Amino acid sequence: MPCLTYPGTFMRENDYDAIIIGAGLGGMLSAAQLLQRGMRVIVIERLPHCGGRFTAKTFQGVQVSTGAVHMIPFGSSGVLARMLRRLRVPHHFFDADVFASFHVHGKQIRSRSILGTLKVFGPRQFFWFARVGYLMFFHRLPASERDMPFDQWLARHIHVQRNPELRAFFERISRFALSLDLHQVSTDEVIRTTKNMFRFGAPGIVQGGCGALTAELQRAITEQGAEVRLLCDAQQILHDDTNVTGVRVRNKVSGEETIIRAPLIVSDLGPRATDALLNNQRITQADVLKQPGSVGMRFIASTPLPAKEDVEGADAMNRVPTEIHEAIGLKVHILSDVSLIPHKGIMYCLDTQRIAGMVQPTNSDPRLAPPGKHLLISHQVMQSNNVEQEKALALADLHMLFGESFDTHCRILTMSAYRGEWPVNRIAQGEDLTPRTRMQGLYLVGDAVKPAGYLMVEGVAQSVNTFLDLLNDVEQGTVDGGTIAASRAPAVRRPRYVAPPPSRLNALRWLWEAPGNSRGNHTR
Repeated sequence: MPCLTYPGTFMRENDYDAIIIGAGLGGMLSAAQLLQRGMRVIVIERLPHCGGRFTAKTFQGVQVSTGAVHMIPFGSSGVLARMLRRLRVPHHFFDADVFASFHVHGKQIRSRSILGTLKVFGPRQFFWFARVGYLMFFHRLPASERDMPFDQWLARHIHVQRNPELRAFFERISRFALSLDLHQVSTDEVIRTTKNMFRFGAPGIVQGGCGALTAELQRAITEQGAEVRLLCDAQQILHDDTNVTGVRVRNKVSGEETIIRAPLIVSDLGPRATDALLNNQRITQADVLKQPGSVGMRFIASTPLPAKEDVEGADAMNRVPTEIHEAIGLKVHILSDVSLIPHKGIMYCLDTQRIAGMVQPTNSDPRLAPPGKHLLISHQVMQSNNVEQEKALALADLHMLFGESFDTHCRILTMSAYRGEWPVNRIAQGEDLTPRTRMQGLYLVGDAVKPAGYLMVEGVAQSVNTFLDLLNDVEQGTVDGGTIAASRAPAVRRPRYVAPPPSRLNALRWLWEAPGNSRGNHTR
């Protein structure tokens, strides 16, 4: 079906096997995986660069991240690292050399292991910390407590007022890792995520920053034959009653509109924007901010959420959330003349008003900042709609954390708020949808479809794994996939992509020292 282009002519593109909408991390990983299957792939991206929220811009000689903090939550042992090795994409992750450090009572305490938190909590609170750890790792969570907000579950097992540092420990980790307060995330999700954080190992910093990894991914997919079309805006996802058929796109430079045909479409835009494209609509930032948290999804909303007890990616529950809460946050990039965090891990801030945690990625890769300078990145959950107030509270925290050193040696580079269509995790941890939609041939990837227990970019990579397993089922004929089975991909027996995390016994490595130490993973 031809489409009227901007100059008044008709134009139709050649057919492809797969169209990737959005060149974020999820879209680029999906493209790389489909290329390995022998598919003809095109990636369309409305921005002039790839990476989305997983890249960086050079600003005053500093690699300022667009969304991530140059950190991979599970480091060189995680899901993303495994996928990059499988795709043979060059990368290097510097794993953390400590369990963490904690700013508490006006000073920073470094913990090389779980036992090191004894200095943070003291003997009494450490006892309750160990008890909570036992309940999370070795005690079966009762069904009645799975959906309980984690703050209520914690109050059920410890005296919160008598253990303020212990409560702050869980609160700050939740805010930094999940961009959620404890009342906003279920106990089941906190336990799943915590188990994975301990089983996989220490977090890691990307060599060259997340922009360098994005560049390697873009190079890899273009060398394998994918077409990457930048400044190309998706206008509409075309479909009949049950199957997608293509995408109408617009060149943002020339204004020309074309139609690209493919039986398989992978969207890295999130469910709200994808649904809008299915209905020939556009979502604006103003529309989103008028109704925060509201996701009016028709085609996408019919996708059932997985049952808590089911395997990841299973379409088991015929329930649709009427409202999905989104995680929003504020990130500050700071350039310092002196080092303020003496390790490669995360500093959790237990005595701040807003800032939950900070990293100093130049401890791993000094090239992320000019010679002799140090890059620090802080993150906080936004607890109001007053962005200026949130920024002021962040500055107050920074002055409290570093005192005169902040005024003498530090300079704020950027303060970035993530809201609306660019929130921190787009959908709150544990409320995510599955990659499969009711529109055959259309799949979602990205942090809106993270499987339970997988956070940030690890969840993005795992969403791609789940999508690939669903595609395997279509190729094998075990589920109805419409016209996808007619693509160029051979119907061969393929391995399952979603693998279980390492044994919980791996978590015991944290007892004496951080399992990563100075090691990392280097693939060339």
